[in-house]
Amino acid sequence: MSDKDFKALETGLTRPVSPLISSYMRTSLKTLRKHLPIIENSFIYPYNNGRIEGTKNKIKVLNHVNYGYRNLQNYKNRFILPFKLKPADKQSEQKQLRSKAA
Repeated sequence: MSDKDFKALETGLTRPVSPLISSYMRTSLKTLRKHLPIIENSFIYPYNNGRIEGTKNKIKVLNHVNYGYRNLQNYKNRFILPFKLKPADKQSEQKQLRSKAA
């Protein structure tokens, strides 16, 4: 049996359920059956949004940890560090602000 055997999953989910199974498990099986076409896509295509979700979570954690920074530049630099981006120098940032205001 391969790791991505959708037919085996589908067979297991469409099989009749034993009356001894708890109501929570019945609900879980019902949910999986409902989303079976979407689950099949995850077996077929190699794409997922794990990287985006990880970045979003990192931003939320940093935002929580950085609560209370008084200096906006330090706040920005604290976000840039974990993502390995180059910090913007103040002069180029001020030039951008002036050009937007003009």
